[in-house]
Amino acid sequence: MTEEDAATLPGAVRALLDRLDQHVDGVEPETALPRPDALDALASVFGLSAFECEVLLLCAAAELDAATAGRCAAASGSSRTYPTFSLALATLTDPHWSALTPVSPLRRWRLVELDEEAGLTTGRLRIDERILHFLLGAPYLDVRLHGLLRRAPVPKALPPSYEEAADRIATGWAEGDPDAPLRAELVGSDARTRSDIAAAAAAACDLNLYAMDAGDVPTDPAERDLLARLWQREAVLLPAALLLEIDEPGREQAAAAEAFLESTAVPLVLSSQEPRPSSRSRGERVTVPSLNNDEQLQLWQRAFADVPDVSDADIGNLVAQFSLPPHVVSAAAAAAQRDASGANAAGVAWRAGLDEARMGLDELGRRIEPAAGWGDLVLPDRQLRVLREIVAHVRQRATVHHEWGFSSTLRNGLGVTALFAGGSGTGKTLAAEVMARELGLDLFIIDLSQVVSKYIGETEKNLRKVFDAAERGGALLLFDEADALFGKRSEVKDSHDRYANLEVSYLLMRMEAYRGLAILTTNMKKALDTAFMRRIRFVVDFPFPAESERADIWRKVVPEQAPVKDLEPELLAQLTVAGGSIRNIALSGAFLAAEEGEHLQMRHMLAAAHTEYLKLERSLTPSEVQKWV
Repeated sequence: MTEEDAATLPGAVRALLDRLDQHVDGVEPETALPRPDALDALASVFGLSAFECEVLLLCAAAELDAATAGRCAAASGSSRTYPTFSLALATLTDPHWSALTPVSPLRRWRLVELDEEAGLTTGRLRIDERILHFLLGAPYLDVRLHGLLRRAPVPKALPPSYEEAADRIATGWAEGDPDAPLRAELVGSDARTRSDIAAAAAAACDLNLYAMDAGDVPTDPAERDLLARLWQREAVLLPAALLLEIDEPGREQAAAAEAFLESTAVPLVLSSQEPRPSSRSRGERVTVPSLNNDEQLQLWQRAFADVPDVSDADIGNLVAQFSLPPHVVSAAAAAAQRDASGANAAGVAWRAGLDEARMGLDELGRRIEPAAGWGDLVLPDRQLRVLREIVAHVRQRATVHHEWGFSSTLRNGLGVTALFAGGSGTGKTLAAEVMARELGLDLFIIDLSQVVSKYIGETEKNLRKVFDAAERGGALLLFDEADALFGKRSEVKDSHDRYANLEVSYLLMRMEAYRGLAILTTNMKKALDTAFMRRIRFVVDFPFPAESERADIWRKVVPEQAPVKDLEPELLAQLTVAGGSIRNIALSGAFLAAEEGEHLQMRHMLAAAHTEYLKLERSLTPSEVQKWV
């Protein structure tokens, strides 16, 4: 056998079997066994002695050569036709008892498995399947980790600020915290963006990246220790780094994740939306930066370079409206390229951006598909002019802020904020819907009474989730029931009063910095603190509609195709109710008429009005229904 043959695993196995034959014949071996490169690599990374390397070769021989069984039995002088530690101690080079201990590299890293029930020295030794394949030059992820870990792809390109974040992680692994030199913490943005940055950091260190959810870390200590050992072994063999994604684990799961972190001594990135408190070092903390306007512009231009009929002006509008991470922009461009008919490519791109951006908000608020137009609003001219001015502020913010340079001189308070004040049913939500349709935006209604929490700090956390999700697409946010949070600023008597004022200040701060349009609604404008009112850019009062305005609402609320008979809007306008109640009465009357198979008439409206007034805890007066029937 040539030296070249001996340097392969099959060659080394044949040399070892010859050693067993020499032992049977009583011949003392003259030279050490040859070791293939893969075995040398294992010896280097796991600290194997020459004896432990030969133990691995002996176990590999049992899997690769059928003659091994007979030679093991002959060499051991027994009926044991398999490798054992006693056989290894008797036949291999420089044997030492410490190779048998659970903390030795062979057993600690599960390079071999020992049948302990049959005895430590006489139990069967098996080479781990993953290790055998590695020695044969067929690397793969251990099957016991399938389903727990997933390969994280390396992005083709990242914006410069993301590249800097990746460099910080790579540097942190090499030069970071002495207590956690191979660990880094990545916070902010969305999970896919964090994964892309971590994958770029791993690639810079010539590592693959695998990701795992913290919720999959076993809470049982023995299972968790096994997982940690298997992963550390994989990290060395592949080689690879791990991205551990932490969402909102419970206390037990969080403790399990912390224990897993402490037990892994290979490159690792802890990924989360927000920094999580810990008494232990987690290495370099890197926050995903916000992309500036130039980076966003380059991102959209590169993604839409192959999308036809999307002009520079269209790209400018998309950049002004959306603040999306690279993978979402690419998905929007792919959707536009698939669906664009040519003439409407920009519109498809806009809708694709909305689809991608709204995903984070759907769980936090009620989305309304805007369908109403300016013609559906019945308001005095002064209020309509203010609403159109608000639309202009949103639509032209890119021109004024960036092209004209106002963002550099004003810096703070560039968000478009408004307060809609008026009684229930006076058109506040309808006005927001009209504006959303005019701007081509989603309308999300956030019920502040549901956001406000009695627990200190929770309200601020809930508001942060809303704004962070909305920033991606600049949706129109309508915060309903602002009275739940606002009101006359209370005298600070205890910690709850202090935090209530902080929550209001935090909401206004986020509204002022929000790149879209944020609207508060209230039924009690006089109850609001004037100090807070000064921080709102627009205030629109929605008055109770006069009789002539109520008649206009009645004319608009009944569709042209509805079968009507002798309906008189002027008489219906005698009801002293706001637009919301008018819509309820018209709809209820229509159902009553449909049930009778009749045209919609005044008597149906009268019956529906009685029902609506009962709900409002009011009584119809004779003057309101005079001459109706």
